[in-house]
Amino acid sequence: MSKERFRLRLSIFVPRSSVDMLMDWVSQRALELRISKSRRTKLGDFKINTQANSIPQISVNGDLNSYEFLFTLLHEFAHLEVYEQYGFAVKSHGKEWKTAYQHIMQPYIERDIFPEPLKSIIVRHMQNPKASSYADLALHKAFLNYSGDMGKDQFFLEELAEGTTFEINGKLLVKGIKRRTRYLCADKSGRKKYTVSALAIVRPFS
Repeated sequence: MSKERFRLRLSIFVPRSSVDMLMDWVSQRALELRISKSRRTKLGDFKINTQANSIPQISVNGDLNSYEFLFTLLHEFAHLEVYEQYGFAVKSHGKEWKTAYQHIMQPYIERDIFPEPLKSIIVRHMQNPKASSYADLALHKAFLNYSGDMGKDQFFLEELAEGTTFEINGKLLVKGIKRRTRYLCADKSGRKKYTVSALAIVRPFS
């Protein structure tokens, strides 16, 4: 993929103010960027076929808002940087990756690419970045606030009181007790149990 085509593709998915910075990094490397359909198990990934001497490939889900797309893309850039230095000799999300990710992210934080309060949450997250942003509930919630998916009558499940009846995916459930990052909920009969993410977007039902 030519650099100009790479730039055009990036400009669709990331904040405009970040494009030049991203291209400065990309211009030093051979890299293929793929935009993926929504994947429930991951937001992005880094792949390389060493036996075929192929170009490193990074994919990011195309349904992410621009800030989460950028955040995920930089996560994958860090994987490529670690691979360039260590190959596969270190853990994929070990200290080498954390250090690379912090280094890559810092200019975007310093130049206020991310708006507040998202920026402050990212700064806190980057003190010890996790393998998945979903593992940081505060960060995941912050990104959801920029996704445009929330209607006026919708809430995160964690915002509802215990015992509240809510609608999700066509089901009416009653919010129960919290178990780590999920709530144990039941249907109206009380016979079927479900665990629902604290950050599931739901609609209270009365």
